[in-house]
Amino acid sequence: MVISHEREATKRLFAAVRYYIDNMDVKPALSIDSKSEMRFPKRDSYFFIGTAGQKAFGRGDTVSRAHLSEAAFYDDLEKILGGIAEAAEYGQIDIETTPNGREQFYDMWQKAKTGKSPYTPIFIPWFIDDEYSVDSLTAKEREGLSVGVRAMFEIPSDVLIASYTKEEKLLIANVLEKYKIELTPGQMKWRRYKIWDKGDLFWQEYPEDDVSCFLQSGRSVFKKITTDITKKIPLDDLKNWKTKEKRNALRGRMLYGGLDGAEGSGGGDNHCFVLIDADLETGISYVIYEYASNEPIDVFWSHIESVIMNKKTQEPKLQISLGIEKNGIGAAHVKKAIELRVQHTPWVTSGGPGGTRPVMISELEEAYRKEILIESYTEAEDEARNMIYTGPLNRPEHLSGKHDDRVFARAIALQMRNKPTPKISWL
Repeated sequence: MVISHEREATKRLFAAVRYYIDNMDVKPALSIDSKSEMRFPKRDSYFFIGTAGQKAFGRGDTVSRAHLSEAAFYDDLEKILGGIAEAAEYGQIDIETTPNGREQFYDMWQKAKTGKSPYTPIFIPWFIDDEYSVDSLTAKEREGLSVGVRAMFEIPSDVLIASYTKEEKLLIANVLEKYKIELTPGQMKWRRYKIWDKGDLFWQEYPEDDVSCFLQSGRSVFKKITTDITKKIPLDDLKNWKTKEKRNALRGRMLYGGLDGAEGSGGGDNHCFVLIDADLETGISYVIYEYASNEPIDVFWSHIESVIMNKKTQEPKLQISLGIEKNGIGAAHVKKAIELRVQHTPWVTSGGPGGTRPVMISELEEAYRKEILIESYTEAEDEARNMIYTGPLNRPEHLSGKHDDRVFARAIALQMRNKPTPKISWL
């Protein structure tokens, strides 16, 4: 079975299947051939198609393979999938869609990414298809373009490359790092044109990563975040990181850290420890390391200790101005830091008009927006985009069922960075 999001799309999908059958060298025998169903008697099999919401698909059927097309646009994806999942218990279900906000499909995608779902997540960015390039246009297709668009497409490659923006250079670097694909000038021309044509919808209709493609509706707190995955530093394995000079230079700099703690129970909030490296010449800071988990507090701290402390000498490996949230369960994390002789400043995150929370979030948003802080973890960018302003007091809150651990760990680290004189206690 195939299900589409609306009636006209359903008709087009069925017409495509009919075209395939009509043009086969050996046509299969059909005992049923209607507008929505075909039966192949020799195989004792059916192919049928329908529109989401039309009926409870799959209930009472045995389905060997189901394809849900543009599933993020269904009115009630969970209800439809509930019936199909039972029918295809021993079959295969494929869910294919363009992103559409941060609703039911977004939640399904996040579960699949974290291994909490029977589905296998497959993300397909636009640049893996050579079709999305000026170089793929035929002469006839070029003739049909407006004069302005043709002029845009005829810019010499060397001139285009020289005009790349910081955002475009970052995209090229990230794609090369993650996909081993080198974006061509033809692809970048096509991208500029599509952004000009689609505006913000470009990132939904032509996804580049599985964070920015899920556009957030409502009053988003963080609307602009620049993420450069090449800035990560494997502090868990510094011995194998680049050159000895690089490692020594890192140890010689002051890093700024934030730790947002949790209870350490499965399914709850995560602990998050993050480090920021500040470039004093440019004034730009980079998130270089993150460790997040919901393991027991002592297990979490054993990992953090291995990153920042030399167990043999009980001396710090790195110079870190670290802030640890001490609200609630945070008191247990502060106590653990004292036990391990970790340098830190206890940090109070408080709400209300005169509290620290509004200032922390406001300054983190400003740092991201002005590219004073460059992110390197897509998981953190995704979490930040789930935060919106709510209620008459415009409180920054994460969406229901989402988390903000990474956000507050970074907010604390940024506050440590912004302190004129880092307050460090040696315990």
